[in-house]
Amino acid sequence: MASSRLRAASRSAAAGSWMALLAATTLGDAAGTLRAEVRAQGLSSEALYRLVVQSYDASDGASGLPAQDARPVGCLQRAVTADELREGVRVDLLELRQNAAEAGAREPVVLAWIEAGEPDLEFDGRTARPAPGSVYGIVKRNAKDERVRIRLDRILTA
Repeated sequence: MASSRLRAASRSAAAGSWMALLAATTLGDAAGTLRAEVRAQGLSSEALYRLVVQSYDASDGASGLPAQDARPVGCLQRAVTADELREGVRVDLLELRQNAAEAGAREPVVLAWIEAGEPDLEFDGRTARPAPGSVYGIVKRNAKDERVRIRLDRILTA
């Protein structure tokens, strides 16, 4: 038990996030870290955007998007500008699972999108979904990947 927590802590420490290190030492293998870089082109330089990033252990095979009732294992929101998105915004997601075996689920994905406005601490990123017309990106990943690159280059249709 102690050795598995130590391995999880060292794996998270290598990822470089103090939050991930804290989670790994308290939660063990049920906690993980995902690093993502999000990019977008062609956005208004005058606007401020809310970037929402979610990671899932499974996706709907047909559309590639997670099912409407799926719960993300990791999510965050933050304020970004068009200039930052052009250069690439790096984010760290803390992923929390019931147990380590869930990390090997089928077709894990990372979904990111932008909305007009600033982050809202009352906003629950776990239940959020991109609205029709949202600029978004999605990538499938190997469950062992700790780093992904996402391009916001799609528009969600109704």
